[in-house]
Amino acid sequence: MKLRFVNPKHYYIEFLKFKNYILNPVYIESNKNTILQNISGTWNIVVIKIILTIIVGIVATLIYDPVNKTTERWLELYSTGTIFLLSIIIFPLLEEIAFRLSLKFRQVYLSLTLGVLAYYMVTKGFYQTKLSNIDNHFEIRLMIGVLTILIPYAIITSNPKIKSGLDRFWKRNFKWVFYFFCITFAFIHIFNYELNLKHLLLLPLITLPKLVSAITYGYVRMHYGFIYSLGLHMFSNSLGFVQIIYFSGGGTD
Repeated sequence: MKLRFVNPKHYYIEFLKFKNYILNPVYIESNKNTILQNISGTWNIVVIKIILTIIVGIVATLIYDPVNKTTERWLELYSTGTIFLLSIIIFPLLEEIAFRLSLKFRQVYLSLTLGVLAYYMVTKGFYQTKLSNIDNHFEIRLMIGVLTILIPYAIITSNPKIKSGLDRFWKRNFKWVFYFFCITFAFIHIFNYELNLKHLLLLPLITLPKLVSAITYGYVRMHYGFIYSLGLHMFSNSLGFVQIIYFSGGGTD
């Protein structure tokens, strides 16, 4: 199979597959694609995602354009190298584990997802601090995350009935599992902005570009694999990183 990066027909065919899948997500047990087919399909989604993000981003910004407080804080606190590490390596990996890894059910996948989500909730909900903050009870937050990985894994592994029940639930209700993770991924990014009544009322609009990201990453995860959704996420964040650094003049260094 040859990789053809300039062929509108390929992008159109992939877009139709993408559209049909998003309207009716189905559980895909495993993909039998070659590496080249996975790369080609993921590249098609890269182009589709860029186009969709531009369109949705312009529409959302024209209606309302809030200030991203997380970006402002990062530029004040961190060097360019640290921002690169956080935005392109660490956070994409954590977010893919939290919101895409367990789209395909395995007890270890679900346990890792629960652990990362527990870290998110404790950090944002209880301690009300940044995920990257290592000064505000970081050891406690990390320990809670680790325990939330180990305990469910031990319970599921030791009880075959729970494992088989969860496996059946995932496959029978996959559409809602898929939508749940997509919407949760989008909505959790409201913490990037000032939390006030106006932003909460406009939550679906403000996080709409993130919803586009979620469904593209989810599509790639199910069709081409976790590594490819992670790669797409890192690539997408790298575009945002370049834009932020270029227009801001860099981080604290």
